[in-house]
Amino acid sequence: MDWPIREWIEAVKGRLVAGSLETRIQGVSTDSRTISPGQAFVALKGPKFDGHDFCGEAINRGAIALIVADPSVPLRDLSVPVGAPSGVAVIAVEDTLKALGRLAATYRGGFSPMVGALSGSSGKTTAKDILRLMIEPTGGLVTHGNLNNLIGVPLMVFRLEPSHKTAVFELAMNQPGELAELTEIVRPEIVALTNIGSAHRGNFPSHEALRAAKAELIVHSPPDAIAVLNADCYDCALVAQEYCTGRDIATFGIQAPAHFRAEQIEPVSPVGYRFDLVHPEGRQTVTLSAFGGYNIYNVLCAAAIGYLLEAPLDDIYAGIEAFRPASLRSEVIQLGRVTVIADCYNANPESVEAAIDGLAEFAGSRRCVFVFADMLEQGDDAEMAHRMVGQTVAERRIDLFATTGDLAAWASWEAGRMGVRSGHFETKEALAQALLPEIRPGDVVLVKGSRLMALEDVIERLRESL
Repeated sequence: MDWPIREWIEAVKGRLVAGSLETRIQGVSTDSRTISPGQAFVALKGPKFDGHDFCGEAINRGAIALIVADPSVPLRDLSVPVGAPSGVAVIAVEDTLKALGRLAATYRGGFSPMVGALSGSSGKTTAKDILRLMIEPTGGLVTHGNLNNLIGVPLMVFRLEPSHKTAVFELAMNQPGELAELTEIVRPEIVALTNIGSAHRGNFPSHEALRAAKAELIVHSPPDAIAVLNADCYDCALVAQEYCTGRDIATFGIQAPAHFRAEQIEPVSPVGYRFDLVHPEGRQTVTLSAFGGYNIYNVLCAAAIGYLLEAPLDDIYAGIEAFRPASLRSEVIQLGRVTVIADCYNANPESVEAAIDGLAEFAGSRRCVFVFADMLEQGDDAEMAHRMVGQTVAERRIDLFATTGDLAAWASWEAGRMGVRSGHFETKEALAQALLPEIRPGDVVLVKGSRLMALEDVIERLRESL
């Protein structure tokens, strides 16, 4: 990156309030601690921080420019260092977060890789991690870590280089309008939804509003972008009907007819599945080394995107075979003769039900233990959603059910009412202390809850003792 600041001012719709129009910028950073000389520092403001407080540190570390909020006051009233070095340019904008997105969109326009964008209520990060193994061997760029929001996606876009033949961006959302903004930044040719469930339901007035927000990925993509949709997902079918008129669609699934399918599915030891991956050019038997049949859908979604991005079939097959789940995402941990399934990176009613099904299938004749914490952002549906988890626990005949969190108490009560041996605990430490004497050799323990519940603390306590 080597941009004249004149182009930046135009891109962010800002004004130069200090420094020279001859300044050239070699990069972008939102973190004053890691900024490199020659980069611009974008002063973002959040609920617990204000980047304007760190403009001085950014300058001391070599920032060549600052992008700051413009409250329509003179420069001396901005929270930037008085008497900043003459070589430092200051661009004032109305909203620094939107300015970051506009910069990324402008930068994206200078490249022409084939681009895919991936979202959904659950599974998108796993599908993205599988895609990385499929397209990086031939020069692809794929979202790193959790750079999938209004800050992270622009930072990933800035990593685009002329050598990248393809790129896949994971796009996350929890509010209306976010997917629209992210999609317009990356301008994808392939847009995919892993599924549409009830994640973040509490942030929307209705499920229909949530579905419409997910459909922003399609509505705000270029008219010729191909939509990749889950054929077994009811809401994805509605999105196809309501938002995909005149647009090419590729589907993936297990039950309904689809362009990309899994057939002849069978479990393999010690964990995973062998199945035939059916695609437009034929079929290939592959092995997925991951817990939970729901991960087969993530494989199919990744395969569909990879295929449409023209990844070689051999790379698609190899990516599936090489995939291993990331920490806390359906991660299987062996603690002596006890197997722990750490699946505590997110939780919503659909993903919890799928995980319980996976637990019952994986355990077979072994005892099933389920440690559960709150599913957050469920809004007015929270009580009923948690009670339904308790019903599912009873229907799947889970042997031991331990919960923590205010909402999970409803699940424990419901399961106990239906005959499951259940216990609810005020703290994770109390849960772990009560659970440890109950665990037997050979048990399979599923640990699942929303990220903010930090159930890895329970896993660490089990690890220490078992």
